[in-house]
Amino acid sequence: MKKLAILVVLLVGVWLGVNYVRTGQFSFLPNSLSPEEQQVRDLEHDLAGVNAEIAQSGRAAGMTGMDTTSDVSALMERKTKLEKQLEEARKKLH
Repeated sequence: MKKLAILVVLLVGVWLGVNYVRTGQFSFLPNSLSPEEQQVRDLEHDLAGVNAEIAQSGRAAGMTGMDTTSDVSALMERKTKLEKQLEEARKKLH
């Protein structure tokens, strides 16, 4: 009986993990997203990644004294493009 309970808990954990990877939410039965909603979510995820890269470049420049202006300027251009795409996608969604 104990092994069965452990197996059920393990399967529920795996199911929640798979759903989290697919949808980005911890839910037992996730809602299916429309393509527009998925695009908005993907753009938000990309924007968060760019912001993290900008912060990492700033930390690296502070610790090592290296010039990272070209890296950051390229990331800023990418960030503005992503923000425009995100704004357009949100307009289409609503």
